[in-house]
Amino acid sequence: MSHIAHKLGLDVSPRFAGVSLSAPDASTAWLVALQIAVGEYRAPGLTPQAGWRVVDVGANIGVFSLWAERLGAEVSAFEPEPRTFASLVANVAGRRISPKQAALVGQPVPAVRLYLSEVDSTRHTVLGKEIESGEPLRDFVDVPAVTLADVVGSGCDLLKLDCEGTEFEALVRADDETLRRAQRIILEFHRFAGSPEVIVDRLEAAGMTVNLLEATESVGLIGASASNGATEIRSSRSEVGA
Repeated sequence: MSHIAHKLGLDVSPRFAGVSLSAPDASTAWLVALQIAVGEYRAPGLTPQAGWRVVDVGANIGVFSLWAERLGAEVSAFEPEPRTFASLVANVAGRRISPKQAALVGQPVPAVRLYLSEVDSTRHTVLGKEIESGEPLRDFVDVPAVTLADVVGSGCDLLKLDCEGTEFEALVRADDETLRRAQRIILEFHRFAGSPEVIVDRLEAAGMTVNLLEATESVGLIGASASNGATEIRSSRSEVGA
């Protein structure tokens, strides 16, 4: 019913997994709820399962985390932007989800500058440029920082990355042992930050099986899993170099 109300222009927050979603703005709540509802992260072998430890980097307001928890996983959720993090905390209260305020970086530093998008609150980035237009961003906030080794810790069953361009530096600088401690990875890549082949090659070098799940002119989705076999790259919608 809340989706119908939104289409009619009524000011109603979407509900997901029994939660009336808190968000910095209404468009963010609907955008991230619909991304998960339509199955953007639902891929064979990469869908959260009961008993898994899931790490959600770039958790935003927590919809992916809520979905994973509803499927039986225990989740660590990382979100850097203060207002969005406050919504994340509110949305996951009482669930098997641990929210942590931090941005992903490639090298250990205590804090990093997060640049704030004027277009969409899902597009804040540490790279200092708008993720599609490349226009410089001026407003920023300093936030705590974590590396891939920090978030993976002793290991996880699924690592989800949606960190607006930082995925390249974080993955390239991570050592093989860190990458292999993540049994499965599903990540969104942004072409303005680099070529997806860089990520594919890095994960392949760590001995993972890699699948290109989706690709457009600006963004795409890559899945990977720990494996001793050869790397397989396939796309369901377009080629890596599209």
